[in-house]
Amino acid sequence: MESGNIKLFKVVLFFQIVLIIFLIFFLSIYLNRYFEFKDKLVKFDNKMKDKDIKYNLDDLDKEIDFYTNIETNLERLYDDYSSNIALLEKNIQENKTDVKIAYLTFDDGPYSLTERYLDILKQNDVRATFFVLGKKGFDDTYKRIVNEGHTLANHTYYHNISSGLYGSVENFMTQVVDLEKYLVDITGYKTSIVRFPGGSSTAGRLKNQLIDSLHNKGYKYVDWTCETGDGSSAKLAQKGTYQWFIDTLQDQKIMILLMHDYNYSTYNDLPKIIDYLKKNNYLLLPLHNKSVMLK
Repeated sequence: MESGNIKLFKVVLFFQIVLIIFLIFFLSIYLNRYFEFKDKLVKFDNKMKDKDIKYNLDDLDKEIDFYTNIETNLERLYDDYSSNIALLEKNIQENKTDVKIAYLTFDDGPYSLTERYLDILKQNDVRATFFVLGKKGFDDTYKRIVNEGHTLANHTYYHNISSGLYGSVENFMTQVVDLEKYLVDITGYKTSIVRFPGGSSTAGRLKNQLIDSLHNKGYKYVDWTCETGDGSSAKLAQKGTYQWFIDTLQDQKIMILLMHDYNYSTYNDLPKIIDYLKKNNYLLLPLHNKSVMLK
């Protein structure tokens, strides 16, 4: 028979997980309202330029009143979400729960295929993390990533490893900051999470200096603990994406899965991967800035 303390802990853990799910839901609602409001402001600005003042100013005033507090509300919701996930991670590490966490991450996008990845995630009610680059013509995709509750994260502007990204601290940080400005301009969202192109070990002798510079800018970085092998044709020649996932997952209780949203092999296996994780007691969540996996 379970002791009273164990029963109480399980009840608290259950409500904590429910709270996490509700926080993700409300974050999505607020973000949706945010983008609706931005679109209305653009339309209003265009009407003003055309000297067409037929826009309903009373409706606009109501939207402005809502928007005045939306950033504070978003920050509060995100902080509550991050704090609860961090607490759950701590309980997992201390073997106080059988619940596990999977952070699905996608690198190097967006691509035309990204929209179809987002469709799969939406169909399965799963949030993920997209480590994006600076690409023209994908404004709607960047917005959709944020609007649907995923984490938009920084993978530098160009990802040009072979042509000087890790040539100096200045080269690397310029690309991080340039992408930050680019994403804020499009989405209004400022990420605090970075992934080094190629992983942090690719930075070589500059790694520690780059980490210090990122921390000084308010960033944390993260690598990965599991992969589908889809970034390498040589790896995929050995075995498919699903088998790479199974072989590298092993018995991790908190895992970060590396994938690329340009790859059709991973795209085809993604529903199977999601189904496996759900059946094996994983919560599939977007990365957050208080995660124990961030450094």
